[in-house]
Amino acid sequence: MNKKVTASMQTLVGIVTPYAWDESDRVSEVSLSATDDEEYVIENSGRFLDLLQKQIRAVGMVKCGKKMHRAINIKKFELLESASFSD
Repeated sequence: MNKKVTASMQTLVGIVTPYAWDESDRVSEVSLSATDDEEYVIENSGRFLDLLQKQIRAVGMVKCGKKMHRAINIKKFELLESASFSD
């Protein structure tokens, strides 16, 4: 059986969201809920735990395959300002 996994460098914009929790109910892994309506597990999650619910632009290696979640290993990122709705 041949597992086909494709990987490519991509730029994604999205919000950092919880993905997995440890036995103490603390967030242990995060994902990127991207503007393309896909969720990408952040492989190097540790760096992004403090950015929960923040919008970022991330550049990294995206992997996807038939039987796996989409994943990104973020090489660089930029924190985006949330739009303000003031008069």
